[in-house]
Amino acid sequence: MTFPSRRSGGRYLPLLVALGLAACAPGLPNVEAVDVPRLQQEVAASPDDTDLQVQLGMAQFKAGDFDAAQIALEGAIEAGNESGAAFLYLGMVQEERQDWSAAREAYNQYLVVGASADARDEVRKRLTLIGRNLLRAQAQQALIQEAQIAGSADVTPQSVAVLPMAFNSDRDDLEPLVYALSDMMTTDFAVSNALVVLERSQIQALLDEMSLTSSGYAEPTTGARAGRMLRAEHVFQGVLTTLGDTDLQTDADVLNVPSTASAGQLTESALLEGLFDMEKQIVIRTIREVLGVTLTPAEEQAILENRMSNVLAFLAYGRGLRLIDQGDYAGAQAEFQQSVELEPGGYASRTAAMAQVSGLLDAAGMTTADLSGLAGATGESGLGALGPPIASTTQDFGNTSVNGTLEHVTRGVAPRPTDGLLNKGPTDTGTGSGTKTVDTSVESTGTEGLPGNVEAQITIVIQRPGGEE
Repeated sequence: MTFPSRRSGGRYLPLLVALGLAACAPGLPNVEAVDVPRLQQEVAASPDDTDLQVQLGMAQFKAGDFDAAQIALEGAIEAGNESGAAFLYLGMVQEERQDWSAAREAYNQYLVVGASADARDEVRKRLTLIGRNLLRAQAQQALIQEAQIAGSADVTPQSVAVLPMAFNSDRDDLEPLVYALSDMMTTDFAVSNALVVLERSQIQALLDEMSLTSSGYAEPTTGARAGRMLRAEHVFQGVLTTLGDTDLQTDADVLNVPSTASAGQLTESALLEGLFDMEKQIVIRTIREVLGVTLTPAEEQAILENRMSNVLAFLAYGRGLRLIDQGDYAGAQAEFQQSVELEPGGYASRTAAMAQVSGLLDAAGMTTADLSGLAGATGESGLGALGPPIASTTQDFGNTSVNGTLEHVTRGVAPRPTDGLLNKGPTDTGTGSGTKTVDTSVESTGTEGLPGNVEAQITIVIQRPGGEE
């Protein structure tokens, strides 16, 4: 809120003190759905007041009119309003409209300007959930545009997409290995600074939209289709086979997507307890022999050290990853915890996955209405700062300007649909005095957090020329 400069003689001081008391808390005044008609009238009367536009958008959001709320909030932001409430409510509106990209953009802006630390923490968690929704939306769009994408040679140079391996076994208990292995391989390929490695969650979102099960991941057409839609230059795909009770074999094929031809094939085998050594050999050989990339000694050592040692803990980790993909975040959290119990330690990918699923659980359990309430309770909106004072506050005060200012102040203290019924109390004007005293009384419903009836007195002293009052 911008106030006029203080002039000599203290002409504005009493009014500034009164307005300052009303503006000491952050945020815009809180509004509800019932305030929509009133706010529409006020916006029509003051179309340049962007704070009123934001409040209208907030009220329309609470009324469930998300299209109208978007128009009001975007209009206020385009006109220069960069309040936390504007971006927060726009993010919630876009969530309800399932425009995940726009929601992410608005929430990211809120993290910069938001006043409520609690709301910012929740928004950070919410962005993880929105990111997963955005991946699914992008995968759906890629499938819709598959025909156009198929004819495009636009790929990211040196990019690699690691598909989960198909599982060829009757040992259903070992199937989670394909999810854990694809995650570990993705992390290992990303060690090389010469490669651009696509995220596992992005790839899995596309595979889920393609309605594939693990048995179809190694089909010759799968890698080509997925690679084109992901715009990857190479796709790693293969088959994990169990041989007897204790032996594993990996047959990998690296596809060059632009040419739709194999860039190279690899086979590695090991006992079940040698699973991690087998995975390292597959990754290092693929980088060197197939992709033609030189690994530095430090990069190779980092790949070798990125491992777990307990196969059962690794299986639990794989089950957790599969449950995240299915949207069962509570189940995933339980599997990750079991993995930690079986093998405590700092496996970085598991630590990151546990933090992610914790955030997803929190975000999934909080609706946009809950987030709105949290923002109001923690300083983003509620009993808050007012918008710019009306123009009459910078001029000499007659009856009309004082009363208008009081309406503006009181609306910020107790915004209610009955603002128009505010009783300003008696006015005492004397011929020999430049002092005006106005009493205001606002009826309390017990919900404003103020005890009983609230009385406020504002004294405005207008100094006459020569220093007399």
